[in-house]
Amino acid sequence: MKEILEDIKNAENSARAMVEEAEREARSIFAEANREAEELISQTRKKGEEIAKNIIEDAKKEAQKESMALKEQYENEIKKLREKAEGRIQKAVDLIVERIVTFHGNS
Repeated sequence: MKEILEDIKNAENSARAMVEEAEREARSIFAEANREAEELISQTRKKGEEIAKNIIEDAKKEAQKESMALKEQYENEIKKLREKAEGRIQKAVDLIVERIVTFHGNS
């Protein structure tokens, strides 16, 4: 009977040791899973920041292209307006000269 009790006690100790080992292993697995999750979050955050940076750079480049196109368009319009104004100035000068000549010619 003593042997049976000792066998039971040994079995309980062995079972307790297996439970403790399983708990340690579970904690280790949980800690490793947390580390992996943190690493994945960090990598995802970095990738998101990189994507955002690329989107911003692309938007800046596109805005610059549009700005240059608008600048060229407005410069062309300014050039046309200047040419038109210069033509009108010459007509005004010719008209004034004609009136002066006509006025003095009639006097």
